[in-house]
Amino acid sequence: TGVEKLTLSASVQNTALRALNGRKGTVGVYNYKTGELLCAVTSPTYDPDNVPDIAGDTTGAYEGVYLNRFLQSGYVPGSIFKIVTTAAALECVPDIESRTFYCDGAYEYGTEAVTCETAHGTLDLKGALAHSCNCSFAQIAKLVGRKNMEKYVAKYGITDALSFDGVTSAKGNYDIADTGGASFAWSCIGQHSDLINPARFMTFLGTVAAGGKGVEPYLVASVERDGEAVYTASAQSTGRIMGEETAKKLQQYLRNNVQTIYGDGNFPGLSVCAKSGTSQLGGGQKSNAMFAGFVMDESYPLAFIVVVENGGYGSATCVPVLSQVLQACKTELDSRP
Repeated sequence: TGVEKLTLSASVQNTALRALNGRKGTVGVYNYKTGELLCAVTSPTYDPDNVPDIAGDTTGAYEGVYLNRFLQSGYVPGSIFKIVTTAAALECVPDIESRTFYCDGAYEYGTEAVTCETAHGTLDLKGALAHSCNCSFAQIAKLVGRKNMEKYVAKYGITDALSFDGVTSAKGNYDIADTGGASFAWSCIGQHSDLINPARFMTFLGTVAAGGKGVEPYLVASVERDGEAVYTASAQSTGRIMGEETAKKLQQYLRNNVQTIYGDGNFPGLSVCAKSGTSQLGGGQKSNAMFAGFVMDESYPLAFIVVVENGGYGSATCVPVLSQVLQACKTELDSRP
């Protein structure tokens, strides 16, 4: 007989499912030092020991129940993609940190305009990321340029499928062929035709947290047959995808986001670094809420992503979910010898 031990924490999984509270979406958390996947919840779900009448359901509560949103979905990232653009700017625009960008609510790019919900005034790169200023990022996009955006999206593996333990995730999408100026700018803001897979994007952020060279996540911790271990997982390196200085700067910027915008009080005892996203879907649909980042603590090396479909504003919807999940992760890690 064979026994598979998984890395998932039942308490963290249950906490994430309760926090999603019936909403469609996913929560992923992994240890970016070891690769252990602590949480990979996808909602809606059901109890296989008490199967509901899914086929007969008319409320839509079980729509997409057989889709693993963590592994199989491609989501419009919205502003969490600004992390990628910020990294590219830090790597290829030599004086990017000494530059400033002005936002009066609209920025003309080609024949169209990129818009913000509010006029942010003058911001530097760190401030542009914290305030999620689209107009600033349109200007940053111009400095980075198309070839560099394609280069760094590829280098960071943003659109690559992620494979582990015999499963392969959906690929992402970043296509700026034949786009006008404004469309290119929107692609750097996480809109246009951009798509990210949650498992892959979480891994990218874990690599940033680890200094630009990280480990892939894994789900199967060990396999035993007849009481003997026949397989024990070990961390697989992603290789270096980003310069160490760039990774450190991103850590500081994303830490600043939480300290100045989202609030450290939501994550007691943890040094959280993150970015929210509100990804517009068009067609009159309510935006998806996104939140992604990592914890910069020796004892809690966790990278995460939260997606709530049609959840509206990223921080307002996702922070309460993540707050509960990270506390459950902290309790889980504290309980280990």
